[in-house]
Amino acid sequence: MTVAPGRPGRRGFRAAQAAAIGYGIAATLAKVLPEFIVAPVFRLGADFAWRKRGRGVRQLERNLRRVVGPQLPDDELRALSRKAMRSYARYWLEFFRLPVLGADRIVNRMVVDGEPLLEQAMRERRGAVLALPHSGNWDHAGAWVSARGYSLTTVAERLKPESLFDRFVLVRERLGMEVLPLSADAGAFATMLKRLRAGGLVCLVCERDLDGNGVDVSFFGEPTTMPAGPAALALATGAALLPTVLWFTGKDSEDGEGDRGSRGGGWAARIYPEIVPPADGDRRAKVAAMTQQLADVFAEAIAEHPRDWHMLQPLWLADRNPSRAAGAAQGARVAEEVGGQ
Repeated sequence: MTVAPGRPGRRGFRAAQAAAIGYGIAATLAKVLPEFIVAPVFRLGADFAWRKRGRGVRQLERNLRRVVGPQLPDDELRALSRKAMRSYARYWLEFFRLPVLGADRIVNRMVVDGEPLLEQAMRERRGAVLALPHSGNWDHAGAWVSARGYSLTTVAERLKPESLFDRFVLVRERLGMEVLPLSADAGAFATMLKRLRAGGLVCLVCERDLDGNGVDVSFFGEPTTMPAGPAALALATGAALLPTVLWFTGKDSEDGEGDRGSRGGGWAARIYPEIVPPADGDRRAKVAAMTQQLADVFAEAIAEHPRDWHMLQPLWLADRNPSRAAGAAQGARVAEEVGGQ
């Protein structure tokens, strides 16, 4: 889960401290209160944020517009963004409650299509990279993997204040995950290489390029960048690169009315066939081709379950880097004209 760090200075420090305090209160209440009481509170919080229509909600709607296309009326897009905010609130409620849910519930209410693909890679000691977008509940998926007996390694973006980051890591570690802090050096990447070469499992949420130095891809027909890490890890180790997409199940997840958080609902995942490195090209070209295939799978799956895609941050170049987006569009037009001659 990505949470933006506070701004520098006293104002940013206070905002970060407030976020840490709010996190602690919400986490405590979610664990100690009955779920039928706390779930409506999270839903009301989602509705409040949706009605307020702050920067995150506006960006969510811009992102969803790319998914659903221009033909969807604005009022239906607004209704979809409300469902998405409720889905996002459900993610947080479940994240806070994961330590008290119990392994039986985590496993028994999870339906996984394509699990044999993962089992085969692990049985052959090849290792596997599960590459996910920010959809459904990726922390629950990690808990499910651990409960199934697999050792899982993942990374987490460093947050401010440090106490907030430590809270996130502690929850995931207690669920059986190895959590590596994401940093500018190659330490986390080297550790993941080691785990994969030993036949381990690495799980990465990877459709958002945090540092802007990722691979150029087309996503829903528009240029952006995505991290090269999943493809680079698979290429370097021979591990299976398995696109994996998650969503929520249950009546509430279908119609969005009477949303009760996770109470009565379940989880679903689809593990897609392995993305195999191309036979031709150098390492850079192979990583680029594999990352584009990953983007294509993500687009297909997100379009099937748009309300469970929790992307409230700028993702496409047009929102992150307009000048680069214009250059990419111009390059695509030139390539198309040359190809047509």
